[in-house]
Amino acid sequence: MEFFYKAANRTGLIETGRSEAPSEEQLAAALKGKGLFPLEIKAVSRSGFNLFKKRFSGKERLTFTRQLAGLLNAGIGLEKSLAIVNRLSFSREMNEIISGLYRLLQEGHSFTAALEKYPQHFNKLYISLVRAGEAGGILPQVLNRLIRYQEEESNLKNFIISSLVYPFILGLASLAVLLLYVIVVLPTFEPIFAEMSSELPFITKAVIFCGNGLQYGWWFLLLAVAGIGFWFWKWVGTEAGRLKFDHLKLKVPLLGNVLTKIAVSRMSLSLSMLCGSGVPLLSALSIAGDVSGNLVLNQALREVIKEVKQGSTLVASMSSKKIFPVLAVEMIGVGEESGNLEGMLDQASNTYDTEVKQSLGMFMAVFEPLLILSMVGVIGVLAIAILVPIFNLNSQIDPM
Repeated sequence: MEFFYKAANRTGLIETGRSEAPSEEQLAAALKGKGLFPLEIKAVSRSGFNLFKKRFSGKERLTFTRQLAGLLNAGIGLEKSLAIVNRLSFSREMNEIISGLYRLLQEGHSFTAALEKYPQHFNKLYISLVRAGEAGGILPQVLNRLIRYQEEESNLKNFIISSLVYPFILGLASLAVLLLYVIVVLPTFEPIFAEMSSELPFITKAVIFCGNGLQYGWWFLLLAVAGIGFWFWKWVGTEAGRLKFDHLKLKVPLLGNVLTKIAVSRMSLSLSMLCGSGVPLLSALSIAGDVSGNLVLNQALREVIKEVKQGSTLVASMSSKKIFPVLAVEMIGVGEESGNLEGMLDQASNTYDTEVKQSLGMFMAVFEPLLILSMVGVIGVLAIAILVPIFNLNSQIDPM
């Protein structure tokens, strides 16, 4: 049986973790044998899906990195810094992970080896930069670079989310109006339409048919949506499906251009950080592809790696791939020729960050009016479906 425990060691530090034991009493005895005083022991439920297991959030990882970098920059040792950060954190998941890192360091593992025990919380970019920082004795500087990377990634994500808030609320309002019409308004007019001697217009019949289908067959629609969603989730989970979906995303009018720039920006920034920290170029290219967020770009970078191994230059290999914008390739080429690849990659990242915000602003400037027009159009069709039969009925009544 698996248990979560919180215990104090001889120095008073709180340690948390998970351990297998036949019972709480036996786990408590085992902890005391290790010099730990148990404070809390709880059985871990194995029910439910792993999909809902909480992970290190981006905000928590940034907080952890910022606090650790600050302590290391102040001259405090890594082990003591981790112990202090563990006391500063509030999330149980954070405490458990940081305690695990602390124990691994005490057992003689390197910080990189400790992070590799938690791949679901620290990606390849994070681990590779820490490895380079440990090897070169520049871990605080590397952590500062990781802080910048995570901050820029968080800022871009927040900008995208804030840009989508208004269209999302507008879409929900449109859906609410449609459901209100179908559930409340339409049923009140159906008895009147049923008593009419003349045939109903096609648009009215179509709206009534759709309304009845939605009102009485909502469960079927819900099952269909759930089934399609499950199939899509499984399909995207395969490499072929993910590759096809990522390719389709890049082909979407207006939005595809924004997604390409986001992927190139992330690639450029990660490459700049990796190269600047002493990671070999080929390894940096592989890691940058993994963190780019797009499988099409990732595969293109893998082809670039093969060509570079065969003696090609980086810019020549990238220029033959359509996924890479011309401006990015030219900037990388200048950096490669001048020996300032890190600086040009960083400049390319800043350039595409700016272009992403401009392109997203243009996309929203077009998308929002289209969404409003669509909403007005749907409401107009629903209104016409009711008004036309009523006008026809009035025209059939003889004037007094």
